[in-house]
Amino acid sequence: MRKTLTALFLIGATALTPIATTAETLTFGTGNVVIHPINKRIMTPWAERVNAESDGAVNIKVRHGQMLVNSNNYVDRISDDVVQIAFGMLVFNPGRFPRSLVTTVPFVEGSGEASALAYCKMYEAGAFDEEMGAFKPLFFVPFPQSSAHLKGAELTSMNDLEGKKIMVGSPIQSLIVSAYGGTPLSITLPDQYQSLQRGTADGNFMTFTAFPAFRLDEVTSDHLQLPLGGAMGMVFMDRARYEALPEDTRAALDAHSGCDLTREVGATIDTWEAESKAYVGAQEGQTINVLDPAEVDAMRGELGPKVFAGFGERVPGGAELLDQWRTAIEDARREIGEIE
Repeated sequence: MRKTLTALFLIGATALTPIATTAETLTFGTGNVVIHPINKRIMTPWAERVNAESDGAVNIKVRHGQMLVNSNNYVDRISDDVVQIAFGMLVFNPGRFPRSLVTTVPFVEGSGEASALAYCKMYEAGAFDEEMGAFKPLFFVPFPQSSAHLKGAELTSMNDLEGKKIMVGSPIQSLIVSAYGGTPLSITLPDQYQSLQRGTADGNFMTFTAFPAFRLDEVTSDHLQLPLGGAMGMVFMDRARYEALPEDTRAALDAHSGCDLTREVGATIDTWEAESKAYVGAQEGQTINVLDPAEVDAMRGELGPKVFAGFGERVPGGAELLDQWRTAIEDARREIGEIE
């Protein structure tokens, strides 16, 4: 009898004792080549911060490189639970994220911070629900307006693109190149150095952020700064997978997600862009020009209607969405003090 009571006491005591929980392990596939600066500036610090401040609720394991996740399969890798968190640029999957391509529309001026805030607020207001419903964005990753770059040729006007083969990142940029007598090419960033070196391409439309890590300054010489369209990426999960996580794990992720963080990421990328532009300008043989505002206005007047109408035709509700985007960008620029 005494042994029975002792056993029951021990069972009861065990039931009342909190059981140590194991951290939820989530694999984060960035899809970036290891040398990409975005890993050091944004992706790895974010994961480390979540882990450090989660009180043991989550262990995010970061995996760089393109064997596990790349720009073509990042959505499938999330849906198939190969990774639980991924980074991807939405422009690389236009069929799945057509409305998000509003961020690639040129002639809508604003910093990365402004576009980050504008897009995130539009997301929270439901502007992208149809294409984002299956996913849980943790934060968005904006890139500022692309500039034009050439190898071994003067570039002071968009007319200098005539007869040139230009690598671009969106259908809208292809339209711009064609409008100025160039030939648009679709070549991924890791392959652009070789394409320029071998003469497969004569130039590209790209942010300056790509230049130091991918050594693009070695194979370009002339640069023209103008608003050729930005791009939006996101770090995200499958929504059902996120909702199935333990409450403390979700809370740890939520504490490092959302529009405030997205805005911070935008500001970080603006700093990165400025530093990268300064780096390129300091290299021997490099010339950076800024397109005359009168020519920007002329481009907006001549190409703008065609670009805007094309977006409206390709994307359901595109014309209304574009108006919302312009307003959101202006509001965001005013909120962060970029304009009055």
